[in-house]
Amino acid sequence: MSQKFFWKEIKGIVGFEIEISEIQSAYKLSQNRDDKNKRIISSELKKNGDENSHLEATEMEKHKRI
Repeated sequence: MSQKFFWKEIKGIVGFEIEISEIQSAYKLSQNRDDKNKRIISSELKKNGDENSHLEATEMEKHKRI
């Protein structure tokens, strides 16, 4: 990226503050996928090796019966 482009684009960055008054959550876990894709996603997450990926796969299996 050129310096000219950088300085032109940096002018569009605006900082702001927001006060959080409520937190809501929902399970998504690939609900828009068919059963075959859910199994593949879960399997690949387990292969990833990190704890968060494994936990995500476990939650998918628990809540989506793949």
